[in-house]
Amino acid sequence: MTASCSKSISPDSITGMIFAMEGIKNTMVLLNGPMGCKFYHSTTSGHLMKRPDLKLSAGRAAEKGHVEYDVLNNYFFRQPRVPSTYLDGYDYVYGTSEKVEAALNYFRDNFSFDLMVVAASPGASLIGDELTELARRALPDIPTVVLESPGYSEYFSDGYDRALDQLIRQLRPHFGPKKPGRGKPRVNLLGLSVWQRYWEGDKEELTRLLELLGAEVNACPCAGSSLEEVLSLPDADLNLLIYPEMGRETAARLEEYFGTPCYVFPGPPVGFAATEKALREIGELLGLDPAAALEDSERARAECWFALNKLDEMSYLSTLRSFAVEGMDSTVYSYVSFLTDYLGMTPECVSLTGSPDAGMREALGKVLRKCRAEGALTKDILDSRAELVYADANTISALCTRHDAFSGIEISLPGMGYTDIVKKTHLGVRGALFLTEQTVNGLMSKI
Repeated sequence: MTASCSKSISPDSITGMIFAMEGIKNTMVLLNGPMGCKFYHSTTSGHLMKRPDLKLSAGRAAEKGHVEYDVLNNYFFRQPRVPSTYLDGYDYVYGTSEKVEAALNYFRDNFSFDLMVVAASPGASLIGDELTELARRALPDIPTVVLESPGYSEYFSDGYDRALDQLIRQLRPHFGPKKPGRGKPRVNLLGLSVWQRYWEGDKEELTRLLELLGAEVNACPCAGSSLEEVLSLPDADLNLLIYPEMGRETAARLEEYFGTPCYVFPGPPVGFAATEKALREIGELLGLDPAAALEDSERARAECWFALNKLDEMSYLSTLRSFAVEGMDSTVYSYVSFLTDYLGMTPECVSLTGSPDAGMREALGKVLRKCRAEGALTKDILDSRAELVYADANTISALCTRHDAFSGIEISLPGMGYTDIVKKTHLGVRGALFLTEQTVNGLMSKI
């Protein structure tokens, strides 16, 4: 199967690595690299997750009472997230240990945080400094994780999975024995990230559905969990891997260390059918009755059908409408499945980004053959003439310069800058309703 090659600017493995760790509350992520490598990550992270300002250590708080002046120094450069060691040419010759140690000592003496992460930029990782022992000496009382290699020219999902796997490996001495449950089965949500377009709404909807199923979410590392919650990962009865590309190593590590089995979603649960299938299978694994959760989905189906039926009577909105979609293999598979099976739309272009997944591409090929649209994989999305485009803002903006006869629906970051006050999602039951709403209104806007 030949896949189209996206010309969009896609986040790489170092971005995945940084945002995996930035998704843990009260964590300091120090980028060991030049100043220019930090600005995008610092700016973006500050907008992706609501969190309190940097906390000064007790001594510094008594002295200053505020943090504003401290972020003006040579580590933060006026940005409160992702400080850097601002390496220069001299450091690439003689090593970075001195600068890293000075930075760690500064953070220890001035700030209060639960976890320190030292992440190497691609250039710094080639120097070969031994930073793990240095970090432990500088911060003997604070858990530290050193990410020595970001992966060279790899994808966001690769960096994310590697970082989370290293987090579990290096924090293993801090994990305690499994705590007894409170009656309900417990699950960990793996593969969610603050980088995802609607990560807060995704997490909330999955938690809601699992509660209807009779389970509770134990931890959601890298998507708003605290260090305490991360250290509770062994307490879960089952791991749920939402995006297959973003946690296979992590799921295998958790099973190796703690014996926790993993349910791997065939793709994120986009749409009613995918959500219901996952609920039934998870319920079977945990010995739970999915009736209440399935009833919730049935009510939403009825609500959605009523709206679509009225619109179809008036304008035949969904009949043979074309769409283009761009994203990771599992993401594209899930959107294409929902848009073709439930809304009866036709894929005009399918653009795959991220780490190739043979199983997902085979499954996607079956869906495209079913609707006789195998050629969608060979088209460049920037040449698409589809009526609806599901992609990130880079791709949507590029298409806007070529023609305006389409509606763009953001399914991944970077975004156009729309501020979401109400939490939204494309996953689960509520996600199916919201995605259908966006699709219908996108089509209506072009009538």
